[in-house]
Amino acid sequence: MRRLKYIILSIIIVSGVVLCAVRWRVWFVNPAEPEFTGDTLTYHFATFGQKSVPGFVQTADGWQDKKCPDSLQFILLGDVHNTVENLQWTQMAERHPDVDFYAQLGDFIDRCYFYYAQQLYHQLNGTPFAQLPVATCPGNHEYTKGIVRTLSDMWYQIFPNPHNGPQRYLGSTYYIDFPNLRLIAIDTNGLHSLSDYTIVHTWAMEALQGAGNRFRVVMMHHPVYSSARGRQNVLIHVTFRSLASQANLIFSGHDHNYIRRLPFVGTNATTRYHRPKNASAPAYSTEQLYQLITVTADSLRMETRLMNTGELCDEVTLGH
Repeated sequence: MRRLKYIILSIIIVSGVVLCAVRWRVWFVNPAEPEFTGDTLTYHFATFGQKSVPGFVQTADGWQDKKCPDSLQFILLGDVHNTVENLQWTQMAERHPDVDFYAQLGDFIDRCYFYYAQQLYHQLNGTPFAQLPVATCPGNHEYTKGIVRTLSDMWYQIFPNPHNGPQRYLGSTYYIDFPNLRLIAIDTNGLHSLSDYTIVHTWAMEALQGAGNRFRVVMMHHPVYSSARGRQNVLIHVTFRSLASQANLIFSGHDHNYIRRLPFVGTNATTRYHRPKNASAPAYSTEQLYQLITVTADSLRMETRLMNTGELCDEVTLGH
C-alpha cells in the first residue's frame, strides 16, 4: 500500500515537471518585442479619470452627455489584440454617429510594449474613436508574465482611469457614474492572493449596491462562466458569480467567442477565436463582434453586431 502511494506521488510530481517544462514559455516568458519602424505618434487617450472629458460635463449625478443629457450610448469591445483595422474603426463610427464613448474588456494591445501601443495609435489615427473617451480594464496580455504578474507602467500612463477602487488596484479597478448608469471595471488578472479576491469582491458588491437607481454594468476580462473549452477559471467563477444578484449585465472577454447567459455576456472583437464549449453555438460566435449599448432612465438595450458589416446578431432590452 505504501509503495502504491509512492508510485502515485511520483507520477504526480513527474507529470507536474513535464507540464511546467512544456508550458514554461507560455506561462512565464515574455515574447521579444518587435522593432517599430514606422512614424512614431504621440497619443493620449481621453478617460474618465481626467478632470475634463470630451463631450461630457461633470454633474452631481455623474458624467453627463452634453448633446443628449437624457440618454447615453457607447460601444463595447472584447479582446482586440491590435487586430481591428483603421477602416473598421471608421465604419463603426459612421454606423453609430451618436456614440458618446467606448469601453474595452482587456487585451486591447497584444503586449504592453511600445511597438503594440504605436500599432494601436495608427489603427485609431484619423478615426472618430481617436477623440472619443474610453473606459478600459486590463487583460492578461497587458500584464507581464512570471511567477507574479505585473501590470506595465505604460498601461497606467496610456489609460489614466479613476482612482476610486481598492487601494491595491487604483486605476485598474474602478467605477464611472453617469446619470443613468454605473459602469464598474474589475482587473481580474491582477488577483494573486486570497485577500486580493476578497478585497475586490467586497468592493465590487459595495459599488453595485451603492449605484442608486442607475443601471449597473460590470466589465472584466476573465469570464465567470467560460464559453470556450478548457478555459474556466475556478477562482473567478467562485468569487464573482454572486455579482449577478446586483448587476444588470456583466461583460467579459478572454474566451474569444460570444455567449449570452444573462446577466453574463462574453464577447470578442479580435480575429482570433477559441472553440466554443457548446457545439450548438451560433455561427457568429466566432466572428469579430461589438456591442452597441443604449441607456436611458427606463431601459438598457444591448445590440450585438458583426464588426465588418454592422449586421445585428443578437439583442436584449432590460428595464429596472
